[in-house]
Amino acid sequence: MVSFVMSPMKVMSMSMMVIGTVLSVSSEELVGVWLGMELNLYGFLVVMNPDGHYIPEPCVKYFVVQSTGSILMLGGFVLLMQQFVVSGLMMSVIGTVLKSGISPLHSWVPSTIKNSSWLASGLMLTWQKVAPLVLLSMIMPLSGMWLVIGLMAMIGALGGLNQNSVRVMSAYSSFVHTSWMLLGLTWSSVVFVSYFLVYSMSVGLFFYGCSLMNKLSMSSQLSGAASGMGLLMLMGMPPFLGFLAKVLVFLMTSSSVIVLCIVGSVISLKYYIDFFYSMVMKSLTDKSKSGVKSMWMLVIIMNLMGGVVILVSFL
Repeated sequence: MVSFVMSPMKVMSMSMMVIGTVLSVSSEELVGVWLGMELNLYGFLVVMNPDGHYIPEPCVKYFVVQSTGSILMLGGFVLLMQQFVVSGLMMSVIGTVLKSGISPLHSWVPSTIKNSSWLASGLMLTWQKVAPLVLLSMIMPLSGMWLVIGLMAMIGALGGLNQNSVRVMSAYSSFVHTSWMLLGLTWSSVVFVSYFLVYSMSVGLFFYGCSLMNKLSMSSQLSGAASGMGLLMLMGMPPFLGFLAKVLVFLMTSSSVIVLCIVGSVISLKYYIDFFYSMVMKSLTDKSKSGVKSMWMLVIIMNLMGGVVILVSFL
């Protein structure tokens, strides 16, 4: 991480990612939205393979998918400017759906995540979704949005079952969480931002702990605590913060599609619990027992923090 911060090229790439997303979200012109996404894309390609140590396949696949989505979006924007509303809107929606990696154009996400670095995978599941999701909530009809939300919840829940790769499991998990974020975004941008921050924190902690596997044992105190905390938040079980984010979306929406989101979250608990169980069992076999101590401290602290936050939110 220090080398990443010290490299001017990598710092510039991260800056382009942030500026591109902010430009897309804040722009009032369609061309500005497209330009911001292109800046974000060029910056992220460097982040995906900063030193040339990783497999180039995910970089090429991500570039091809994003470029195809950008072409469709730009073509749709041009048609909208020429008053061809139906065809222009259709092309724009298809391009945005492809770029955001949501159903039914989601199949490229798990394979790309699987071979990417932990940093690139985490950014792909969090920050890279912001601009496409915001744009999609503006241009997609509400009926189409309900369909996408329901499909994402079911595909993410069922697709993650029996997955051996942590990254692939996280990709399918992101589909379930994306359905919640889209549902919150259709009603309130504040709820979307709140859910996105909690989800990004969860993914960041989980991936950070998993990235330490090459340096430390997963049952070590640092990696076990980070991974366990992130995983418990991703589960969305009470009284953790992930549950609070879901409660906020549940209270804001009045659509029946929330039932599919809840069912998807319940099904996804299966592979969350499987991975958490393997973490606990590995910590129990650790001779130093540091993993056991960190896991117990983690559960106590998160219960206290989550319980306090939930109580305060209802006061």
